[in-house]
Amino acid sequence: MRRLGDVQVVTHVEDGAAVRAGDVLATLEGGARALLAGERLVLNLVQHLSGVATITRACVEKARGTKLVVRDTRKTIPGLRVLEKYAVRTGGGTNHRMALDDAVLIKDNHLKLGGGDVPGAVRAARARFPALPLEVECRTLAEVEAAVGARPDLILLDNMSLADLAEAVRRVAGRVPLEASGGIRLDAVAAVAATGVDYVAMGQLTHSAPAVDLHLKLDPLP
Repeated sequence: MRRLGDVQVVTHVEDGAAVRAGDVLATLEGGARALLAGERLVLNLVQHLSGVATITRACVEKARGTKLVVRDTRKTIPGLRVLEKYAVRTGGGTNHRMALDDAVLIKDNHLKLGGGDVPGAVRAARARFPALPLEVECRTLAEVEAAVGARPDLILLDNMSLADLAEAVRRVAGRVPLEASGGIRLDAVAAVAATGVDYVAMGQLTHSAPAVDLHLKLDPLP
């Protein structure tokens, strides 16, 4: 808003605070031309980021009382990743990777190119990037068994049923942290937590967060 003119902004709530319908979040004072020029951009951005924080908070509440940690993914809107991941933290969630070079994630496509050799893929990645955390994506319990023996830092359980998630927890028995991922939405978080996995990675937090309904109303100064 300040780039559009001499606009003063005073915020009335802290990031992460719960608000209700009718609460005033901020007051802007400036020329009508600047305020009207920036109105929709500001509302679109704040509505979206507030939606990210709000759905994250709801997911965290669903997992309350369990060990489950709610994390985001790299499924963010181009250009908004830093802001969306800040909004996730504001809602009480945890950021996963900011970029590809934050950690090594061995996925199904990588394993296909390497002949399906999970231990070999882990050894090669460890040798090439010894300082980075290393995760292996598994779609079946057989893949989980193979991944456990390779001793990655985390196993990602991709698109598994609740029964298979619970069975994976039983078989791994705490040897490697487990993360559930793949189409998991708010209404499934409590059930995922009950399986005993350590993390849940949710693309919904960023790519499908419903926008919060905010308004900017103008009053002429005397």
